[in-house]
Amino acid sequence: MVILFSVLAVIFTLAGAWAVLKFGGFSKLTLARALAYAAGVLISAALMDIIPAGFALAPEALSYGALAALLALFTLENYAAHSSCSEFMEECEVHHIGGVAIAAMGLHSLLDGFNIAVGFAPGTVAGLNVALGVILHKFADGVTLVSLLLHAGNTRRRTALFSLLLAAATPAGALLAAPVIKDLPPGAEAFMLGLSGGSFLYIAMADILPRLHKVYDRLSPAVFTLGFATVWLIRRFGA
Repeated sequence: MVILFSVLAVIFTLAGAWAVLKFGGFSKLTLARALAYAAGVLISAALMDIIPAGFALAPEALSYGALAALLALFTLENYAAHSSCSEFMEECEVHHIGGVAIAAMGLHSLLDGFNIAVGFAPGTVAGLNVALGVILHKFADGVTLVSLLLHAGNTRRRTALFSLLLAAATPAGALLAAPVIKDLPPGAEAFMLGLSGGSFLYIAMADILPRLHKVYDRLSPAVFTLGFATVWLIRRFGA
């Protein structure tokens, strides 16, 4: 299951990248609604599945894991090019993407694979919700990455290669994490669940939602709520 959803994450990343290379991107409204849905899934998966599972194992370890994720992602995004640019919601002023920025994006993609592997630790239902959250925002990641690379003057071939390499980091992260979490003591598992839940909350609330407020789309709140409903339905009928 972990490998399957990791591969799906790669497909969604490359689908977003291909769409920009082929069609030149999407309207801000379309992306805003897609991201609103993804944010709803990410937040509800964190608060309904990941964090409660970690709290049941070791509350303090869960808290430290969540704090570590928030600190790590904040630090990473200070080095990633898409943090100095307003991504797909505004005009981008990035003219060069350096090795540090590429490495930061790669680490972020590795963390997505880690999240998928850790998400299945509490059970299949939680894993499905976590994987859904990762997969949904990977499409937007593909769109963003290619837009930035092209804007920075890279060739289409070089852009496609970078997209493939960064997409491949997600299953790599899952493969690295999956064998490690099988025999962890409760405290360590709770810490890893905290890392996963904290990263979901950060991505949704610090990265996605602030940009959605700049679009002023009246339908986005309903789509955001639909993300909550999706997670609830999976929990309700998947158990």
